[in-house]
Amino acid sequence: MKSVIVGKRIRALMKENKLSQRAVEKYTGINQSVLSEVINGRRDYERVVDKLCSAYGWSRDFIVTGRNNIANSDNNTSLSNEERQILIKNLHELYCKHEDLIQQAGSVMKQIAAINKILIIGIE
Repeated sequence: MKSVIVGKRIRALMKENKLSQRAVEKYTGINQSVLSEVINGRRDYERVVDKLCSAYGWSRDFIVTGRNNIANSDNNTSLSNEERQILIKNLHELYCKHEDLIQQAGSVMKQIAAINKILIIGIE
């Protein structure tokens, strides 16, 4: 029963923010069929709720319990919904760049380790 109520709250937030399941999938990586199952109360909602709250700044407390504001209390500002969505999109792009940089750094560290191994041990 709780899953169905959580799903209804997610659906309401998506409607309020004019978000389709496909748009949510594209922005958050949450598979559309998984999101649909959560919205319809047929799947555990924990991970999906965490991703949605992180991506859109929604209040986890509101989604799970119905208490608190729809937006995170830490995020209550005078920003319009449009400004907020632009900032969220920018933040998402920065996270993607950050992830790419971490992968590049891992590659560089492997090269450093290989060179150190050759210098210290003399083995390739």
